[in-house]
Amino acid sequence: MTVRTGLAANILHLRGLTNAGTADYTLGTATYWDDDHMQEVLDQNRVDFYRVPFQKVQQYEGGTVVYKVYQSEYRFIESGENFELENAAGETVGTALYTLDATLGKVTFASDTGGSTYYMTGRSYLMETAAAQIWRAKAANVSAYYDFSTDNHKMNRSQVVKQFLEMASYYDSQGGVQTVRMFRRDDAD
Repeated sequence: MTVRTGLAANILHLRGLTNAGTADYTLGTATYWDDDHMQEVLDQNRVDFYRVPFQKVQQYEGGTVVYKVYQSEYRFIESGENFELENAAGETVGTALYTLDATLGKVTFASDTGGSTYYMTGRSYLMETAAAQIWRAKAANVSAYYDFSTDNHKMNRSQVVKQFLEMASYYDSQGGVQTVRMFRRDDAD
């Protein structure tokens, strides 16, 4: 599998949350945690969104109201070909007109948009949930470790499993509440 370039920043962030190197351990012929494995975990913790409106942020420049910054409810967005910004007419906005802060889910335009409406289509990642999943996988890998003692030395390798599971629990608790957008449709039949 080829790793998508728009995920590079998300993979790097996930590595930091999980202390996952590119070759932590090998199971069979698979070496964990290369970029393919990181992308696989991220894709399992992905939210696809379609034509979601941005919240425009009112700012002032020289006493005049301007609209350059638009904030999304999504964070850790995949940049590149899997992200699209459209105006209200459904026309794609060129990337030269704005900068995407994919981590914060924010778009900053080079010039004032006059408060126009913009929509985005793309993918967002539940980073904390993905981190918890990796910590659990790392705990499973070291679960075969055993405690031993010799002379005046005691090695409690089971503590590693405990610590990994505590990290998984921590990131599970950081995931927050997930919401779903629901729409009511009344049929007049």
